[in-house]
Amino acid sequence: MEKKRHNVWYKVIMAVVILIAVMAFSCCLGSVRIPVRDVIGAVTGLTEVSKATDTIVNKVRFPRICMAVLVGGGLSMVGALMQGLFKNPMADPSILGISSGSAFGAALIIVFNINFSFMGFSGLYLGAMGGAVLAWFLVYNIARISGEHDLNSTLLAGIAISSILSALITLLMTLHRESMEQVYLWMLGSFSSSTAQKTVTMAVVVAVIFPVLIFTAPRVDVLKLGREAATGLGVSASRTTGILLCACSVLLAFCVANSGIIGFVGLIIPHCVNFMRVYKMRGKLVMCFLVGAVFTLLCDTLARTVVAPGELAIGALTSLIGAPYFLYLMLRNLLRERRMR
Repeated sequence: MEKKRHNVWYKVIMAVVILIAVMAFSCCLGSVRIPVRDVIGAVTGLTEVSKATDTIVNKVRFPRICMAVLVGGGLSMVGALMQGLFKNPMADPSILGISSGSAFGAALIIVFNINFSFMGFSGLYLGAMGGAVLAWFLVYNIARISGEHDLNSTLLAGIAISSILSALITLLMTLHRESMEQVYLWMLGSFSSSTAQKTVTMAVVVAVIFPVLIFTAPRVDVLKLGREAATGLGVSASRTTGILLCACSVLLAFCVANSGIIGFVGLIIPHCVNFMRVYKMRGKLVMCFLVGAVFTLLCDTLARTVVAPGELAIGALTSLIGAPYFLYLMLRNLLRERRMR
């Protein structure tokens, strides 16, 4: 047991080193190439750099890089918990309906051209947050009708609310064709609107939610034994499910509001971590955060450098990379099962 624990921490340390290296590499790339020493000097302030370099690194690239790290890690953690709670390897963050709710809120702001800001946050950001809150309010209260937080009810409510909101988004786009492209591009995902204020807010949310998820994670391992067995071991399935789903929903709401809908991150990263032989939920969440951060940051770096000074939609890139890899994992497991027969 002690050896396995050391092995997990070794993997965590390696992932942290890789993440820091990718962050430095990403900060150097863009329409303007900046040497590593200038990046380090701009971030740390230890060496003097030009005003242009300082502006590019500290006000444009670094907030965006940190946002990509936080969102990628958050989506991966939520995906791992969804797969653990629902005991379904195909589960991902979208099953809660939060993504569709956030997209619906953003679509309303775009379509009706509502321009306002509050405490430095744009109307689009606040609309996306409001839509996410509305979606989770509906899903949570529908699932609680029976008196307890039931997973099956949550799943069905999430699917139903998500379908309704997706239909409303399609209706809005059809009736307001002039705004269709802008809504569609927002839904494909981007970190181009990241600012220092949004990044700090996202960091605070992650800093609050992360310990909650880590502390509650071992109970998910117990719930896999079954509801009766978990109750016998002193774990309340309803309470644990309610805490985790609420925490995941808050984290997911901020992720989608900051980046739009980024597919496949929450689906494939937990499978990648399983491939690294990290199965216990607490260690898995830590590894998912780090691996998801690296994956999302690499995709965002590609998105803003391949066609610089233009930009690709990161959601398209994550799907293009994630879908084939997920198929590979699925086929590998099927072949393994076939050999075992």
